[in-house]
Amino acid sequence: MGSTLSGEGIPVDGRKRQGDGIVVTQAYSPPASPADTAPPQAPRPAAKRSMPPVESVAARMVNAIRIVLAFSALAVVHVAASEAERPSILTYASLIAYCVYSIVVYYVGSRSQAAGAARLSHWADVCFYVYLVALTGGSSSIFFLFFLFPILVASFFGGYREGLQVTLASAILFMLVGVTVTPPHTHFGLGEALIRSIYLLAIGYLIVYWGGYEITLKRGLTLLKEVNNLWDPRFGVDHTIGTNLDRLVDHFGASSCTLVLRRPTEPARFLLYTASPQNPGRLAEPGEIVESMARRLLCLPETFAAAYHDSASRWRRGARFIAYDLDLRGNRNGNYLDACKDIAELLESRTFITVPYSQRDGTSGRLFLTSAGKAFTQSDIEFLSQAAATISPVVESMYLMDELVMKAAEHERFKISRDIHDTTIQPYIGLKLGLDALQRETGEGGPQARRISELIEMANLTIRDLRTYAATLRDKASVPGDFLVSAVNRQAERFRRFYQIDVEVKSHVNGQLSNRLAAEAFQIVSEGLSNVLRHTSAKRAFVHILCEEHQLLLKIGNEAPRSAGPAPAFVAWSIQERASDLGGTAFTERSVDDYTVVHVNIPI
Repeated sequence: MGSTLSGEGIPVDGRKRQGDGIVVTQAYSPPASPADTAPPQAPRPAAKRSMPPVESVAARMVNAIRIVLAFSALAVVHVAASEAERPSILTYASLIAYCVYSIVVYYVGSRSQAAGAARLSHWADVCFYVYLVALTGGSSSIFFLFFLFPILVASFFGGYREGLQVTLASAILFMLVGVTVTPPHTHFGLGEALIRSIYLLAIGYLIVYWGGYEITLKRGLTLLKEVNNLWDPRFGVDHTIGTNLDRLVDHFGASSCTLVLRRPTEPARFLLYTASPQNPGRLAEPGEIVESMARRLLCLPETFAAAYHDSASRWRRGARFIAYDLDLRGNRNGNYLDACKDIAELLESRTFITVPYSQRDGTSGRLFLTSAGKAFTQSDIEFLSQAAATISPVVESMYLMDELVMKAAEHERFKISRDIHDTTIQPYIGLKLGLDALQRETGEGGPQARRISELIEMANLTIRDLRTYAATLRDKASVPGDFLVSAVNRQAERFRRFYQIDVEVKSHVNGQLSNRLAAEAFQIVSEGLSNVLRHTSAKRAFVHILCEEHQLLLKIGNEAPRSAGPAPAFVAWSIQERASDLGGTAFTERSVDDYTVVHVNIPI
């Protein structure tokens, strides 16, 4: 069958116009609140009595209203009943039981300070109101309007779906009770039961819509607030982008979220960020894609936002297409529909939504959300556009912060490298010259000649390492991530050669280990081996390096046989401080095979 097509045009920059059958509406962008831009303040002292959550206060209010309705129903039944039609004992007993039930729910909800009672009790309210209507005249019952109470509770606490279920159940049950229970001698009949059911459906749906809309707005504001949270610059820009993509997947209930970026370099670089519910928290570095694939994903105009849905149902075939474009004039959606079909094949999804993404530094791209089930709506496109516009300045701020940190670090590195040369390398050179003179005085056949030669070699190795370290600092040369294992192996060989300490090195390092983290890990390992040399008499030690998906694990241990007496208490303060600075942890334990082991866990 042929494809069906419907088009609506909305400019992403907020202007409003209408023409050629394409409706263009204004997208709302919430202004930044003063609290978001205010400088951080000192924490306030804790209050003597903590305030309950807002949701708990609302639940208590709902439970209180239930008590009012219960006692009002009992009073109305008792006062308004005529002498000829006195309510039965069953009616009084049922209303008294409902009053007791309402008091119990209020008491339990107040003690737990939770919204659970309000969320779970609306179905019990529906059942009782149906029973009450049946006891008090069916469709002519004065308690018909009580059904609006559980509809309100379900809509504003449970959302659109829950509220709609309660509304349908209330209307259908009331109609059934009105048709089957209403006494035949009353003037209320089938027509009155139907019209009241229709009224309940109409008013109930309005309440459901407003309740679901309020919850959706609150979730959207929560997401935008989380996006604007201050970020730890240690994690970098890629971590920021990946976390926000995960949040978008969770908010929309999407199958995946993809961000394609074009960096303004020569030649241009194309990067791909992805997030999915199957791999939550997978914040690996972005992949670089070829230009041909990137241009297929970025083939839509830069101001173009769209939602595409190709139904797999046999009852409704064809693609539904919603287009938002400021410059769209006339019916040109057919061309964009073909492009969206091509994008859907690349994303391997029948349903997706896309909005433009741009930064002030010239970076541009597109944000894609795919879904395995429901189609995206116009409101989804508008909110995703707002989310992309919110993420962009956050990423720009991260880049600016990185640049400021790099400038400050560059100046500090140059100063440290100069200090190392003047205060450390020069004394070592003097020590080496003194050892050379001592070696010439003793001669090659002297009793200490071999030991002096070893000291000279140690001094040469130390001078070389210090010069390399100073040059790396001064020239801002990065240390490759795979350097860690080779550097640790050289350190182990040095301990084996000069100090007769056998160091076993085991490692498993993947590509996620960054240059900076590799350099920090090497400093931790060096400090651990230095502690083995200075504080123990062990002749065997080991270093284990394991780079997992989200953390780097380091183990540094030395033999500590129990036959030599209990091992002294030891705390690696410097290693703990380094691990804490990197956001990790460190602790020391005595293993079952008589080794003292320092464990270091550092998040990647």
